[in-house]
Amino acid sequence: MKALRRVLQSFVVLSFAVVAAASLAQEKKPFEPVVGQSGKDVVWVPTPAATVEKMLDLAKVTPQDFVMDLGSGDGRNIIAAAKRGAHGKGVEWNENMVELSQRLAREAGVADKAEFVQGDMYAADISKANVMAMFLLTENLDKLMPKFLDLKPGSRIVINGFGITGWTPDVTERANGDCGSWCTVHLFHVPAKVDGTWQMPGGQLTLKQSFQKVTGTLATGGNSTPIEGSLKGDEITFTAGNATYTGRVNGTAMSGDVKGGPGGKWSATKK
Repeated sequence: MKALRRVLQSFVVLSFAVVAAASLAQEKKPFEPVVGQSGKDVVWVPTPAATVEKMLDLAKVTPQDFVMDLGSGDGRNIIAAAKRGAHGKGVEWNENMVELSQRLAREAGVADKAEFVQGDMYAADISKANVMAMFLLTENLDKLMPKFLDLKPGSRIVINGFGITGWTPDVTERANGDCGSWCTVHLFHVPAKVDGTWQMPGGQLTLKQSFQKVTGTLATGGNSTPIEGSLKGDEITFTAGNATYTGRVNGTAMSGDVKGGPGGKWSATKK
């Protein structure tokens, strides 16, 4: 009889435990991020919707683009890009934020275009991206800058608020609407790499590059003329004396047109 009583007592205790566990499971609320919550490298502050749209407008995102966000938070940049038809990927350290982003992408009907993974943004492979849309501090962006410069020339980088040390934005504009303190958007075009010496049919072009700015000399016929110019992706423009050279860079070759001076066409090959 005592044994039966102990069995019954154990059964009652177990039943109460099962009911309590089920009740707690039902009461558990879905994860909701909190503005200012700490992360591995930055705290989470969401980019206002109006600013997200301005970033994508400034980058001229189309269905042909592959957009990436590092420290993607709740995924809003990538989801907004996917709504425009682009494919994209967000890299986020916080697993709860990754799961939230995936759920929000499903709810928005863009889960087939918007991918979210857990990972370290500094270790992320961004080589497939031709648009980077981010909200990071300058110290984070500076660490990532070498990776940005290795992207295909002409790739676009749009950033909410903060800049990259030494790299002047090609365009800075402000979002309209409800964007609070976060309305400024910077656009950078990844420049082709032209630093070095280039052989021309009638001379030699020596270039020194600092992001999209170029300086140097053009040596022809025993004379050396200072040059100054700029890059927008693979498009290069520079002046030498009263001549303006415009053209495109294709790896170790570039060519284009000359206005003023000798006029006509020009070409150069990297030495």
